[in-house]
Amino acid sequence: MTSATGSPGSRRAARNAAPPPRGARRLAAASIGVALAVAALAGIGGALAVPRAAQSPVSATASPTAPPPTATGIPAPTRSEAPVAEAAFCDRPEVQAGLATGDDPAVIAAAGGGEGLRQAVIRGIAPCVNLRDPSHVWFVVNKTIPMEPIDFAPSDWVAPSGVPLGNLAAVRTDIAPTVTAMSEASIAAGSGQIGMQNGYRGYSVQQRIHNDRVASLGKEAGERLAARPGYSEHQSGIAIDVFGCTPGCSSSEQFGTTTTYQWVVEHSWEFGWIIRYEDGQTPITGYDPEAWHLRYIGPELAAAYHAGGFRTLEEFFGLPAAPGYLD
Repeated sequence: MTSATGSPGSRRAARNAAPPPRGARRLAAASIGVALAVAALAGIGGALAVPRAAQSPVSATASPTAPPPTATGIPAPTRSEAPVAEAAFCDRPEVQAGLATGDDPAVIAAAGGGEGLRQAVIRGIAPCVNLRDPSHVWFVVNKTIPMEPIDFAPSDWVAPSGVPLGNLAAVRTDIAPTVTAMSEASIAAGSGQIGMQNGYRGYSVQQRIHNDRVASLGKEAGERLAARPGYSEHQSGIAIDVFGCTPGCSSSEQFGTTTTYQWVVEHSWEFGWIIRYEDGQTPITGYDPEAWHLRYIGPELAAAYHAGGFRTLEEFFGLPAAPGYLD
């Protein structure tokens, strides 16, 4: 790519070029004088324009050669000034209507799709998209971000039809059909049936599970497996634990060794689901790998997540890593 200052050869050519004739220099100076005089007669006041570099000189105390600070976790995204049209995203009627009625796909469509909404969040031009609100598919809860309100419960939930069910097999009513569709697609592909358990777990249920894990394994190991109440995706009603039935059903802990798991890795995003806690991501999520834990983010966001090769929602939305609780 050519530098804005020109190549070394062009700069040498400029230095070696013959200067303009003396008469030409006098003519140029006279032309400038005439232009200034005309401006004065026309009543144009004020100082002459000053180049931007001259308006903002580099401070004498600046150190342009100082090394950048060492990054820790996921670096915070750079937020640049947005054009007026982008800054008004939350004022668009379709966005306001979508938020008022809980129509998340309409809000995402107004942003230009899943990647558009992701970019809007990262750039800070969509403050109305509250990542802490568990009633929306884009919400994020982790060990440093509790849900709002902390005792949230979905308005309705139901067990999906046509799939093997285990304990606490309920999911938010509006997304239950996607569990059925995903299981049917896996069967059609010859990868076995998907079973489901541990969907919606209320605040008190999550508190009991967390306490049991900590009591049996210790605080550090227990909290890598079970979230505190108010910090669990299961409390939202849009996270589930799955198991494979190929043809017999195995446990969730065995799911990562099944052919059904391989199909889920490649195709769950088509139904709006992602594997939330992948292998190798504990320093970011704070949880041990859980091949069986799926999280619904909707087909639009899931498509952007898959296309971008993301492995955590923290990275997807430009959030800091959350390896542990703040207290």
